[in-house]
Amino acid sequence: MNYKSKNNKINNIIKILVSFLLFNMFPLSAAEYPSSNNHLENQVALDTLKRITFWTWEEEVSALLQDYNNIDYENISANYVINEINMHRWGQEITEFLDLATLLLSFQSEEYQKSNQLEFEQAKSIINNLRYTINQIVLSVHPSFNLNYHSLTNIYKGSNIKIAVFDLFDPVLLAKQIEHYSNANIRAIQNFGDPVELNHGNSVIDVILAIAPQATIIPISAESNTYHQAMAYLESRIDINIINMSRAFLAVDNELDPLFSQQLTNILSRTIVTKSLGNTGTDLDENVTPLRQSLGLEATGNLFSYDLALIKEFLPTINAYTDHLLLAINIDTFAQQIAISATIPGHNTLAISRSLSTPADAVYSWSTGNFESGSSFAAPQLAAISALLWQAYLEHHPQQVPHAANKVAQALKISTRPSYLSSFNTGLGLVNADKALEYILGRQLRISKSKIYSQAKESASLTNN
Repeated sequence: MNYKSKNNKINNIIKILVSFLLFNMFPLSAAEYPSSNNHLENQVALDTLKRITFWTWEEEVSALLQDYNNIDYENISANYVINEINMHRWGQEITEFLDLATLLLSFQSEEYQKSNQLEFEQAKSIINNLRYTINQIVLSVHPSFNLNYHSLTNIYKGSNIKIAVFDLFDPVLLAKQIEHYSNANIRAIQNFGDPVELNHGNSVIDVILAIAPQATIIPISAESNTYHQAMAYLESRIDINIINMSRAFLAVDNELDPLFSQQLTNILSRTIVTKSLGNTGTDLDENVTPLRQSLGLEATGNLFSYDLALIKEFLPTINAYTDHLLLAINIDTFAQQIAISATIPGHNTLAISRSLSTPADAVYSWSTGNFESGSSFAAPQLAAISALLWQAYLEHHPQQVPHAANKVAQALKISTRPSYLSSFNTGLGLVNADKALEYILGRQLRISKSKIYSQAKESASLTNN
């Protein structure tokens, strides 16, 4: 490599680093138009990545770039961004493309990788910056959670409440989360066996700590053949208040594993378990939801559709007096309709009596920098709200600790907001956290309301200053 060529590459690296720093210090607002140069730069970067990795098949980012170029910036609103152009899904599509491109490059010879690495990283940085810009636009208009939890979150933060997250994790991202969430207490991963490393559980933790920022998080991960060990560990941890179980139930010969069933039953006697109902686009009897029927769609073909039969099999075994299972139904971002991929209770009354609806079709995850969708991100919202209510119960009823799980679960179930949709679609209804808080506090409500008012006033004063 001659001196001039080497110097040009160094200058290019410096330009990229400076651009990246400026971009993160002064991100674009939703009202700013991307220039035509940005559009051209994005297209060139995409073409470069495809050329270097010998990508010859159709991908989604090309169509996404066209949609991005045609954004109507005069019409930026939550409805336009989320409902009309599905912009909240673009970031995930870009991430998946970049991950695959990186993998494809790794298949090439070491010499080829070295000779193309700089150009590849430059192009990848440009596309990743595009992803960041897209998600900033979505965040600027996103309506946030619709859980009616203003009073609850003003007072309670989940302090000293332990939430086990039974999922799969990326340990590198978890280390970043531990540093980022300084007010929380994220413990080391409890691995059983050698489970695959995925960032699903990291996003679940993001969702929980967005609502309960001072909770204690206990990440637990297992392989299918070490499920029993993980469940035995959870049985032994009588100090854990809530378990978020987005993972599927355990099956043996396509039927509910009896030992797993017994272990879960034992845990439910004292612990709240929040479980995602699913993303199959059907009810528990595998009938396509009315929403999908109206759109001419079939079931989603979700990988975990077998979980429906296991949930159905488990529900009749639960003791009504120790029932702390909360099933989460995914509704759309605006809480007006079930999500298009949601699993619903259908005519299963046992499921209806334990199901609550939360908006989880565009939930921002700090650790991945993207928006996540699915009932896997509805369940942790229930877990987080349960943590705040549990803290409230312990504060006002310190002599009745053994009843906390029952009271919190009951408070959530009886306080739901009605929906114009039937209970077959939304279970007991939409989460109504402040109403549940009233049930928890009882006679203390009047005192607490003045506390809420003073804290809200103080918070507003700090914001204004």
